[in-house]
Amino acid sequence: MQSTWIGVDIGTSNVKAVAFDENGGVVAHATGTCVTYHPRNRFVEQNPDEIYRLFLHVIRQVTEQLRHKNATVEAVSLCSAMHSVIPLDAHNRRLTRSILWADNRSEAQADALKQASVFPKLYSHTGIPAHPYAPLTKMVWFRETQPRLFSRIQRFVSQKEYIWFNLFGKFHIDYSMASGTALLNNRRLKWSEMALQYTGIRATQLSEAVSTYHVEKLTNPLLCRKLGLPSGTPFVIGAGDACLANLGSGALAKGVSTLTIGTSGAIRQTAATPARDEKRRLFTYILDETHFVSGGPTNNGGNVLEWLSKHLLLKDPNELLALAENAPPGADELLFVPYLLGERAPVWDAHARGSYQNLSWQHTQAHLVRATLEGIVLNLNQTRQIIDGQLSKTQILHANGGFTQSKFWVQLLADIFGIAVKVNQSGESGCLGATMLAMKSLGKIDSLEKGVQNCVHFAETYHPDPSNRAMYRKVNKNFGKLIGQWKE
Repeated sequence: MQSTWIGVDIGTSNVKAVAFDENGGVVAHATGTCVTYHPRNRFVEQNPDEIYRLFLHVIRQVTEQLRHKNATVEAVSLCSAMHSVIPLDAHNRRLTRSILWADNRSEAQADALKQASVFPKLYSHTGIPAHPYAPLTKMVWFRETQPRLFSRIQRFVSQKEYIWFNLFGKFHIDYSMASGTALLNNRRLKWSEMALQYTGIRATQLSEAVSTYHVEKLTNPLLCRKLGLPSGTPFVIGAGDACLANLGSGALAKGVSTLTIGTSGAIRQTAATPARDEKRRLFTYILDETHFVSGGPTNNGGNVLEWLSKHLLLKDPNELLALAENAPPGADELLFVPYLLGERAPVWDAHARGSYQNLSWQHTQAHLVRATLEGIVLNLNQTRQIIDGQLSKTQILHANGGFTQSKFWVQLLADIFGIAVKVNQSGESGCLGATMLAMKSLGKIDSLEKGVQNCVHFAETYHPDPSNRAMYRKVNKNFGKLIGQWKE
């Protein structure tokens, strides 16, 4: 009978459950689409109960597949999108929907934090830049704009904590998710008194912070039947998606960075100690007590191509990718700043906006598409340069996310970054990372490095085209100048 490990990724767009064998091979897979609500301008929300039901559904689908394959489940481990906020009342009932990382309602609170005299020291505690994506700024928004509601809030949780409470009746948050709140001192692994004081909440309004290896056993008979799992199945609390994407892509060694482009995007590197950028442009999250993931996320990834498809050129995204190949590298000096949704790294400015520069009569639809794709990658390369200065120079890049389905786009990445790009074989790096945490937690492997050696596999490697090197050095420099107003 085959043993499997289930990783569940509670994402923004989808909830996925994937069962892997001990060598990282996919045995079963299920996914469900999340519904996102935009009740007002800059508000981005989801219904936590809908996401919980989706979570139960995808696990049940996977266990049904495993039953037909005569396979057993060793453990279930969780990966989750970070930075969501759900306020609960004294009876643990939610007072609003889940407020997501992409929600910008707390722009004014983030601006005030950035200017506050306490912020440099607060960043040194938490490693989180001042931006509306941070739960801290959303909690301050509740206090300043919704005082009556704020007075009723007895606890703030994330979507992952909401699910964990529904499973086990306990309010736990793993160190990884906690490190993304801007409230955790990620060196001491305790809630920061300075952050609590600034926010105006008590430590008792937050969950108990626990190791990413923390285990609870599922014993509720109703839930066991719903999920198709035997009583006593271990659930490992796991970590945030940024950390588990690094682990699942095999990026633990010095000089190895991971780049993901899906709806949004990010570039990250793993180190043995928390990084601190004196200009406060990088985040640092906790994978476990000896692995810290630092980098920068972008709001503007594959969603920019979707915008170009739906609102500007009115062509299918695959048609646009083919069209881009007809334009020369550098798009005949056409530059695109991709800040359609404000931006996190490298500028950390929710007010930033996108633009085409140097647009002229000679530029065609092909130029517009190529410049758009280049702009997304050029922006991530700005963050790569900051990471290289703070941690280790990136020698090789591990790539994952939906963009890797386009050979053209991955080659563009190698050319603009000027380094080799290895594409992960598994498109489910978050789920795979979660299962490796579970394997270490339950003693199947003795280190995460061993898990990477056993479970992480690669498809193709792309090398930069030497003939484009000089061109893209110039384009990178020009792009850096173009976004200088926000960088400063």
